[in-house]
Amino acid sequence: MITITDAAIEQIKKSAADSDMVGMFLRIAATKDKEGNIEYGMGFDNNKADSDAVVSIGPLDILIGESSRDLLTGATLDFVDIEGEEDKHFIFINPNDPNQTPPQAG
Repeated sequence: MITITDAAIEQIKKSAADSDMVGMFLRIAATKDKEGNIEYGMGFDNNKADSDAVVSIGPLDILIGESSRDLLTGATLDFVDIEGEEDKHFIFINPNDPNQTPPQAG
């Protein structure tokens, strides 16, 4: 369904530890805006709905809502340096988004 790179997994684990969220699910969501671009959201969550898919990737259990599944199929979540920026960022690389221009690695 979705791939999460080792760099992203490590940062998610660090964020969970720093925020006292260890053991919670990571929810990833995707919606299309008016122009057809895919917008993403993610955060820690313990409210699993019956319709949520649970995807285990390494040490993470990911919740994906029914409305996000098709948009996230084949996507990759990464944590990378972006040219011209000081900090690393989470990015989604998604073949389902025809308007996406992947950032250049720094």
